[in-house]
Amino acid sequence: MSKISIIIPVYNIEKYLNQCLDSVINQTFKDLEIICVDDGSTDRCPYILEQYAVQDNRIKIIHKENGGIVSARKAGLRAAQGEYIGYVDSDDWIDSDMYEQMYQKMVNQNVDIIMCGRYEDTGNRSKQVYHGITEGKYDKYRLKKYVYPEIIVGSSFFEWGIFPGVWDKLFRRNCLEKYQMEVDEKIVMGEDAACTYPALLNANSIYIMNKCLYHYRQTTTSMVKSSQNYERERMQFKILYNTVNSSFERDKDIFDLREQWLKYVLFLMIPRADSLYRNFNKLDYLFPFREVSKGSDIILYGAGTYGQRLYNYIKKTQFCKVVLWLDRNYAELKKMGLNVNDPVRMKDSNCNTVVIANTYAKSRISLYSELKELYPLKKIYMIDEDEIFSEQTIKAFEL
Repeated sequence: MSKISIIIPVYNIEKYLNQCLDSVINQTFKDLEIICVDDGSTDRCPYILEQYAVQDNRIKIIHKENGGIVSARKAGLRAAQGEYIGYVDSDDWIDSDMYEQMYQKMVNQNVDIIMCGRYEDTGNRSKQVYHGITEGKYDKYRLKKYVYPEIIVGSSFFEWGIFPGVWDKLFRRNCLEKYQMEVDEKIVMGEDAACTYPALLNANSIYIMNKCLYHYRQTTTSMVKSSQNYERERMQFKILYNTVNSSFERDKDIFDLREQWLKYVLFLMIPRADSLYRNFNKLDYLFPFREVSKGSDIILYGAGTYGQRLYNYIKKTQFCKVVLWLDRNYAELKKMGLNVNDPVRMKDSNCNTVVIANTYAKSRISLYSELKELYPLKKIYMIDEDEIFSEQTIKAFEL
């Protein structure tokens, strides 16, 4: 029986699959079981998987009808034999010694869950991202004192405590299985968090590594997941919120995470307010920027998940007029087909209203300060946190 089972859900990702599989089979830690779950792919993924399985007998392939990533992860977990479970998404890849480093540290420290940092890769640009909690081992006492109070959301909206992805972690099987199997298969956004946070809440000990070992690929598709069926998308978020909130209600004697969970779900919903916020198009201001009136000319700064969604909504509805769309990563984003420009163009614009489309506290506050110093005469707006947490907003999102 292999020490570690790595589960790789696969669906129509032939462009990136070879790089993913090569990074896994070439791990310096060899005692692996590699379970690839083909979730009904219609491209060349099944053929690629079969070719790799011929070359490496550690690879097991499960072919199934398309059921979504939660269904695929459950199928992989049911087939897994390892004492420890890891996940890799099929459009990502990992450093060659990721599992060797994590396994050795996990065994030496005798913990239930270990996690590392990640690289966020966009084209040729790579950014190192770490968890928001200090490196080290946390037993149950230290979890309750230092981790749980900000495990989902740090002191500001929004900053991660522990990032929810399952793929930058290695789990002791008996600390994962129950919580993975409880995740509703209808959830398509927040599915990692629905497993990770209940597992962390019930772990006896964890270890946080301040080292990036996982490569998370960001494309325009992965940055903006969207459903064309708004009612269905709204229902999926209600299922996500209610099912995990019920789990936290059950475990509130360990630590009550319900307020943090509400903030997390709001964080996911804000970039999708155009479809999830009831009567969004009847507002006379650009939610959640209360000072930006309908019909305003604006400079939109930011082209990440939130910026893309906001730009597309404004363009579709003509709610405002985007005079300039700016982002520091404009060169890579242009290669992806986005009409994003170099921020230096702001100095030549007569438009005086700047909207910072960024939900992460540190980066938006830093950018706000920088822009105020460079352009003191312009009106610069960040998301209004009071607006986000108002009773009106929570009611409009139907939470």
